[in-house]
Amino acid sequence: MDEDRAARAERLAPWFALQLRLAEALAARSGEPIGEAVGRLTNLHRQFGLGTLGEGPLAPLWSDYVARLEVLPEGERRVSWTRDCFFRGPVSPRTPENLYSGCFSCEPPDEEGAVKIHFSNEDSADGVGPLSGRKTERRFAELRALFAQLRKQWPKARSVRGGSWLYNLDAYRRLFPEAYGDSRTAPTSVRLNGTSSWGQLIDHSGQVKPDVARTFLANLEQLNPERPWLVFPLRALATRAPIEPFYQFYDV
Repeated sequence: MDEDRAARAERLAPWFALQLRLAEALAARSGEPIGEAVGRLTNLHRQFGLGTLGEGPLAPLWSDYVARLEVLPEGERRVSWTRDCFFRGPVSPRTPENLYSGCFSCEPPDEEGAVKIHFSNEDSADGVGPLSGRKTERRFAELRALFAQLRKQWPKARSVRGGSWLYNLDAYRRLFPEAYGDSRTAPTSVRLNGTSSWGQLIDHSGQVKPDVARTFLANLEQLNPERPWLVFPLRALATRAPIEPFYQFYDV
C-alpha cells in the first residue's frame, strides 16, 4: 500500500465531501445527473490523476466512479467511494509542454501570445505555507527562473494572464508586477473543474478551513444553478498584463 497516498486520501476526504455537496445541491435543484454535476463542478477528475475531463478518452476509473456514485446515498458512503477512487488513481503527470519552476508553471503562448500562469503548493513540508512572508524570496527566485526560461523558449510571448482566487490575496499579488495585480477583474463565468476556486477551501496542509467551509455551505442555500461559482467566499479573479513589465520586475 502507498502509505503517503493513503494518508493524503484521508486528509483530503473532507474537501472531497464539500465538492460533492455542491454537485449534489446542483443536481437536486436542476435535475442534472450527479455524475455529470461532479464532472462539471468539481476538480475530482483531476484529483484522481486523470487530467481535464473531456480531453481524451474517458478513463475506466472515472466511468466506475460516476456509475457507483449514482446509486450510492448522499453522505459518508459517497465520500468513502471518492476517497477510494482517489487512492486508486495515478499520480498526475506534468504537462510536458508547460514550463515549471517550484510552485509556478505556465502554459505555452496562445494564439494571442498570452501565457497563463499557474500556482501549486510545492513548499509546505516544513509546516509553513508557500505564501508565508518568510518564503517570499523563494517565490521571487522561482518566478525569476520561470520568466528567464520563458523569455528564452518563447521569445514571441506578448502577455501574461491568470485566473485564481489567489489574486484576492496581497501575499500572492505582491509576487507580480503591480499592474498585473491591479488588472484583476471578476469574470462573468468561472470553470470549477480546477483549483482556481476550490483551492480556497483548504490550507497549505490540505486541511479544510473551518470558517471558509461554513460560509461555503451557508451559501449553498442560495445556490444559483446558472452561476454556481457564487457560492465560494472568494471569486476567482482574472488578470492580464503585457509581458515586458515581468521581465523588468524579475530582472531577466
